[in-house]
Amino acid sequence: MKINTNMAAQAAGLSVIKNERFTHEAMHRLSTGIKINSATDDAAGWTISSKMTTNLQSMQQALRNTHNGISMLETAASAATEMGNMVQRARELTLQGISDSSTPAQKAMMQNEVDEMLKAIQSIAQDTQYNNINLLDGSSASMHIQVGTIAGQTFDVSISSLTLEALNLDGLDIISNPSEALAKTDAAVTAITNAQAKFGVDVGLLNQSLETLMTGSLSFEAARGRIIDADYASDTTTLASKTIMGQAAIAMVSQANQRPTTVHHLLKMEGSKQL
Repeated sequence: MKINTNMAAQAAGLSVIKNERFTHEAMHRLSTGIKINSATDDAAGWTISSKMTTNLQSMQQALRNTHNGISMLETAASAATEMGNMVQRARELTLQGISDSSTPAQKAMMQNEVDEMLKAIQSIAQDTQYNNINLLDGSSASMHIQVGTIAGQTFDVSISSLTLEALNLDGLDIISNPSEALAKTDAAVTAITNAQAKFGVDVGLLNQSLETLMTGSLSFEAARGRIIDADYASDTTTLASKTIMGQAAIAMVSQANQRPTTVHHLLKMEGSKQL
């Protein structure tokens, strides 16, 4: 029996340290819900999950960009709808003014109504904005919406100008020159209708990009979860096992530390015999 080097106590103490480390790691995983909390847990898994997290965050930002693009186009489309309604009304008044069943005073009122609607159309074209960006005044003829996770993955949007000048409605006279007024309103209706159709096509394409991004984002999130998410069934089992083993190791340290007292007892017995 040896007392200078108590290998049993040292081995039991090493087991205590190991079990405490395993217990701490299991508790950390259970408290955070994450299996890989740092590179020391799993260097390869940490590297892969970090790259996947970057891609996932980029995809989520691209989703927000796409949602914003759709909202912007829908704002422009709503404004164009109101403008189209007013141009249609101007055409109706032009047809009404052609008829001699209307008095000169009534025709003057029709022209006044058209003039007010033209002012409203110009106001809509100049003031329709999304996030402080003018949409219908011709300044948004070339826009890019980032719909991917790398540079160059953009959706290009071109919004036509719908000002009175662009629609050729400035100074529209439905009384003095009704034929010209009809031609101009017809052309304006066509221009606005074409713009609305373009908005619809662009929104449809952005919705397709949105679905693709959502599918990819869900797949990435599921794949990342398989790498970093804690397995509660496994970790609770590990925690219970290592807790019990740790308590047993502490008990063994105590037992091992009692062994030198046996040597002391033997020495006392030998001394008694000699006396």
